[in-house]
Amino acid sequence: MSENDGGRLRTPGGTMSLFFEEAHRHRHLLRLVEDHFISWGYLPVLTPVIDYFETYRLLLSHKQEEHSYRFPDRGGKLLMLRSDVTLFLAKQMGLSCGPLPRRVYYADSVIRHQEEEDIASDELFQSGAELVGLSGLDGDLEILMMLYDLLGAMNLRDWRMHIGSRALLDAVLGASIKPARARELLEIRDREELEKLFSDAGLNSPRQRTELLMFLGEAEDFVEYAPGLVTRFGISKNEGSDAVIKALDHLISLATNLKELTSNKNIRVDLSVTGDQSYYSGFTVMVFAEGANTAIASGGRYDNLLGSFGNSAAAAGFSMMMRKIEPLSRYATGSKMSVSGARGTTFAARYRDARERRINGERIVLNTDKTSG
Repeated sequence: MSENDGGRLRTPGGTMSLFFEEAHRHRHLLRLVEDHFISWGYLPVLTPVIDYFETYRLLLSHKQEEHSYRFPDRGGKLLMLRSDVTLFLAKQMGLSCGPLPRRVYYADSVIRHQEEEDIASDELFQSGAELVGLSGLDGDLEILMMLYDLLGAMNLRDWRMHIGSRALLDAVLGASIKPARARELLEIRDREELEKLFSDAGLNSPRQRTELLMFLGEAEDFVEYAPGLVTRFGISKNEGSDAVIKALDHLISLATNLKELTSNKNIRVDLSVTGDQSYYSGFTVMVFAEGANTAIASGGRYDNLLGSFGNSAAAAGFSMMMRKIEPLSRYATGSKMSVSGARGTTFAARYRDARERRINGERIVLNTDKTSG
């Protein structure tokens, strides 16, 4: 590259291109994902790549706002690139949702600045599903089981679904602690600082609250362990006890069903998982896999989000980071683009031969050297 090219031949940092076999693997896995969603009765949706920043500003944390890409339009209004498909989709569904429930899926790029230690680029590709208008246990289980089955179909070597509850976190924190700080401490599992946070806020039983939110174990263990939490940690005597008990009961029901429907080794109840977006209000889920340095999928329930755009409705969903999954999926890496040449000495003969063989599923190129394939 010439020193005088002025950067014309370079691409911005964080962007990514896919070519040839790598692009084929991407599309091959994406077809599996889309077919999976369709088989569950979900329909595709498309969201705009840019929108007005002010529409989403109050729904973004300070960190999310910093990591979004923003620029003025020709009239001076501030725009933002799509940094989270769920947010852009929530606006569309909130403005015009139609008969409920609605089952939709998407597959599209998102642009946001990643943490420096994250090997992913700023240009990401999300695929996910959203269930709008179905609340309660059935809605939660539909989303979680659809994700569970899809992870199995992707043939990942070793993966775990970690399921938590934003509703339980909010109930345990009460009104005197900012959730963002508690989520930071839970993410790094800092027991000492979390207990201090409860003590400084004047909440009783700080150690018990900390131990509760630090629970990590198999679904079966949680089902056996959770009922005793009410008496063991004195929850019935704590502030917000009704909300805590309600959130625990729902999580117990969720874990009980998952224990019966899944391989227990792939499911973890992890109460430190509270969702990476501020809009979650119920169950949360993150998926971790061998070979990935961060979660490859995340989601949860967000019953209050659509109401921010005018049409209140219960909602739950998940998104998958496809660029992280592709090199880990044996389904994707096992895809080979095997191509044969058409037979015949003339173009017409090669075309007829290729047409017949393509009907039977072969991939055929029309050779131009007039040799047989």
